[in-house]
Amino acid sequence: MNTSDNQEEINQIPSEESVARILSEEWFVKDKLLSFAFALEAGETYLSVNRPVVETYDSDVSTFVKKHPSYTFDNNCYRRALMNVGAIRGIDVKVGETKMKIDVEVEPRAAHTKSHAGIFTRFQNANIKKGQLLKAGPTSEEVSADTVLLEVRKELLALSTVEECKLV
Repeated sequence: MNTSDNQEEINQIPSEESVARILSEEWFVKDKLLSFAFALEAGETYLSVNRPVVETYDSDVSTFVKKHPSYTFDNNCYRRALMNVGAIRGIDVKVGETKMKIDVEVEPRAAHTKSHAGIFTRFQNANIKKGQLLKAGPTSEEVSADTVLLEVRKELLALSTVEECKLV
């Protein structure tokens, strides 16, 4: 149980760390990864990733992949998109003059594995999700969250290194 007054400190992942997005074969065309791999589903407020430095990473990922056949590739392998946390935080996407905050955190929930984390896109300190309208600037210019999230997806794809890994 978290008894700290500083929730942010506990949830933050160090900028030097890398996170991995476990990839479905559906997100590839001719072995080329599509930005769709970084899309939020309806209602989601973050993109799920895993932390390879956490001791349960291999077993967490193996359990997940074995439950979801589209994440298994030839020779009992899975693919992941590895990204540096500091580089993710450096993504620069704006609505008007308001910069989005892109962060990587652990959201403690019983349903999550120990290595689970999320990439959050925030506007005015609130998590954004598909379908929202965001208002910014002195004229309250409206921008679709989908437009912002598409830009974040493109940036995440550019930051990714795709690796093939053996299941344990």
